[in-house]
Amino acid sequence: MAKWSIILALSVFLVLYGGGMTQSFTIDYERDCYSKDGECYRYIAGEMHYFRIPPHYWEDRLLKLRAAGFTTVQTYIPWNVHVPAEDTYNFEGIGDVYRYMKIAWSLGITVIVRPGPFLATEWDYGGFPAWLLKDRPTLDVRRNETVFMGEVRKWYAKLLPTLKPYLYSNGGPIIAVQVENEFGSNKPCDAAHFDYLTQLREIYREHLGDDVVLLTVDGDSHALATCGNIDGLYSTVNFGSGGNITDKFMVQRKQEPRGPFVCSAFFSGWLDHWGHRFAKTEAEHLARGLRDVLEFNDKSASVSMYMFHGGTNFAYMQGGRGDWNNATTTAYPRLWGKMTSYDYDAPLSEAGDTTWKYQLLRDVIRNYSKVDTVPANTTKQYIGPVEMIEQPGGSIIQLMELCAQSAPQFIVKSQFPLPMEQMGQNHGIVVYQTVIPDSISLPADIDIELYGDRVYVFTETWDVQMSSRNRPYKTFTVNGRMLFILVEDNGHSNTGHVRYSYKYYQKGIIGNVTANGQVLTDWNAFLLSNFLPRGPYESGDFYPEVLEELLLQPTKLGKKKSENMDDYLTNLMEKISKSDKYSDNLRSNGFLPTLYRVAHPSLFLDLQDDTYVDTQGWGKGILYVVYYKEGEKPQAMNLGRYWPVAGPQKRHYIPSPGPDRVGWGTALFMFELEQVPANMTVVITDTPLVDGTFDSSQQ
Repeated sequence: MAKWSIILALSVFLVLYGGGMTQSFTIDYERDCYSKDGECYRYIAGEMHYFRIPPHYWEDRLLKLRAAGFTTVQTYIPWNVHVPAEDTYNFEGIGDVYRYMKIAWSLGITVIVRPGPFLATEWDYGGFPAWLLKDRPTLDVRRNETVFMGEVRKWYAKLLPTLKPYLYSNGGPIIAVQVENEFGSNKPCDAAHFDYLTQLREIYREHLGDDVVLLTVDGDSHALATCGNIDGLYSTVNFGSGGNITDKFMVQRKQEPRGPFVCSAFFSGWLDHWGHRFAKTEAEHLARGLRDVLEFNDKSASVSMYMFHGGTNFAYMQGGRGDWNNATTTAYPRLWGKMTSYDYDAPLSEAGDTTWKYQLLRDVIRNYSKVDTVPANTTKQYIGPVEMIEQPGGSIIQLMELCAQSAPQFIVKSQFPLPMEQMGQNHGIVVYQTVIPDSISLPADIDIELYGDRVYVFTETWDVQMSSRNRPYKTFTVNGRMLFILVEDNGHSNTGHVRYSYKYYQKGIIGNVTANGQVLTDWNAFLLSNFLPRGPYESGDFYPEVLEELLLQPTKLGKKKSENMDDYLTNLMEKISKSDKYSDNLRSNGFLPTLYRVAHPSLFLDLQDDTYVDTQGWGKGILYVVYYKEGEKPQAMNLGRYWPVAGPQKRHYIPSPGPDRVGWGTALFMFELEQVPANMTVVITDTPLVDGTFDSSQQ
């Protein structure tokens, strides 16, 4: 490590100050190749996203990339990672793209960046920040529309100048920059469509200059490639193994009569949804396909493998596929949420382990590029079954009370229910609460105009009813007057081929709620996912006072009267907290969403290595870890969603705490929405399971 530290320090100096280096990377249209420092050049790149990998593993993954013979790493730069809230910028921790590039360059690896603004990549809202869906009724993304382009210009004015010192021509690692992503799939392909791309080109040139290669990429069809490119941007294609390689590259050649052949995304696997079979690509088939690409045109074609290493969609950042052709209500599309794991059946597993596919690809690439010694895989830790207990004060009602006590800024009062983004929460869980007036007879039929994406409706009778936007429309019949509607989002759609009214992208309740046809008013909305851990992408871990109580004084939760709720709700919560039969009553009438934690005496797990938590037997929820060491400030991380009943992912990756947390204890929390197993256990194990059974009816 000392050796690499010296090299890294030197490379940082050269990147920032030039060091007298003269470097060039251009397109040579005469010789139909890239020109690197005057010589014809082709890269073999692997796609690997810093924001899906714990930062303490960046060097390990990049070393494995180099060891397999790859020369270049390609990565997206998501707008929503770096601007999690309006005018709030984050380039630290897992968002430190500059450190990622410096490590790559210290290892002799060049970089291709893809800053969008649209990315797709199975990422929430395709990389757009969800706060765009607040107060912007005219928003029209991927279009030269005033509101949208104003935000794009602001974002690029912040990002692009910081990338310029890292360009290859300035002594840095960036050899090319991709503009937009698969824009040819966006509809309609009209004059306004190309006007947007033209505006992007000019913004990129303004900030990066004229001596950087700007790329586009589209699918291997003439129609897509034609709609995805304009003059001044070099057109490339993407495709998977199989089929006729010449035909695929001829799609690019029709757009670019001269220049290098480039496949900017050669698919190593495929994306995965909850409730669907895990997608696999046969390793031998992929290796043959890669060999065909590398042999093409006298071994001159450049290629980037998507993905070399997928990683994890931590927190709430997995995207969704809008099923625009199948609506459950008028023009309201279903949404198929992506899995937390982004394993992608890639050469490196989700946890960064080499696979049989990795070995086969390395054997192919070594005929075209230098390979290196492969680093060992990380140690995986096995503990076995671990009992979970209900967190005292951890029921949804008591968490609402705690929110009112400790973070009342996350309670929004309004006459009518508001979408999640409108209230300042981008993802996760919101609980809406109101009182059904005495003028409405019980039982009452509750109708919700639109919601995104999954709802749990209950009253003080604790008879919980659930539905989702993917299911036939449902009226909820209730017998109590204190109405609670918990809404969980399953990811903003990351598909960008069709643009709909932005309300179809919003989360939470969209529109009115009625009881027996009468519109309900006077709502309290509890923004619980702003209150619970949001990291690593957003600030706002458990508030310190909440962490202290959860870790050190758990029995005190939910006992303190709040001044931030009306008397009816305060009295109800006090009644709940004093009821000895509270949990039994809930389980007899329907499960109420509740926070669980590792039980005593193993309150903290001794996790020093990578591991997996097997959630089979549980229903659906969110996983958190809290790292704790006496005398230090606790640190929390949102690991992402679990949903074993839908599958196919059954086990979830927990990365090691990292070198900065050696000797810290790890507390595991689960916010469970639907059911718990009879034995109340999870299994901490040393092997993954992302390709298990699946059930699409759970969506």
